Amino acid sequence: MEKRSIQVNKTVLTGLMTALVILATSLKIPIINGYIHLGDGFVFLSAIILGPFYGAFAAGVGSMAADILGGFAQWALPTLLIKSSMAMLLGLISRQKTKKQAYISAGATVVIWTAFFITIKNALINAVKFSAEGLAQAMDDTAENIVQKAAGIQWKLSAAILIFLMIVFLLLVWLIKKQSSAGFSPKMVLGMMSAGACMIIGYYLAEVLIYGNPVSPAFSVPMNLFQFIVGIVITAAISPALSRRDTRGQGHRFLGSN
Repeated sequence: MEKRSIQVNKTVLTGLMTALVILATSLKIPIINGYIHLGDGFVFLSAIILGPFYGAFAAGVGSMAADILGGFAQWALPTLLIKSSMAMLLGLISRQKTKKQAYISAGATVVIWTAFFITIKNALINAVKFSAEGLAQAMDDTAENIVQKAAGIQWKLSAAILIFLMIVFLLLVWLIKKQSSAGFSPKMVLGMMSAGACMIIGYYLAEVLIYGNPVSPAFSVPMNLFQFIVGIVITAAISPALSRRDTRGQGHRFLGSN
């Protein structure tokens, strides 16, 4: 009977989180190649509350529905795959019990992010060297502007690598001093960074396929970085309150812990 009650609660919460993801993703801020939104915070909360699998459903289906309803149906399939993967990664990493597992996740996250930034830098260099004029025609710009824009992205990506490595280092120091099991823990931050890597890499590759060049999608990388950082801030503001409510016996415990 208790298992059935938990299953019903989880199904209801999955529906609720799916609706919240749709609502938050619908709050769009237009950018050059699309838009950014507040939905990532609720993607993260879906994984934290529901666990990796139910959370993946709420995050993926909710984000996909928001794209379809918002007139971006061409992004529905990539969004379903990317947002589901984000929630699943966070849910799985948040389940880790030991510092060693957290260190492994941190190391893997650093490798993924660094490899991604290096790949973009090399793709930009090769694309501009190969045909700045062809890219200019595809992007309705001048060859000189394309070269300048590519050069600007180069140093921004280099700075992003250094900043990211510093953040991970500080998180590892925190993990050594404090292993938190509730609320907003270092494991959650590492999980969200891994989820952020999944999102940015996934959308970059999807845009390369859609736009047919590696330069145009690179302009959305900084905005996607900003979007997922806002998602972390939203999660940091809400998840400790949910944890306090749980420990006081005033609400359900995180179903994702099952």
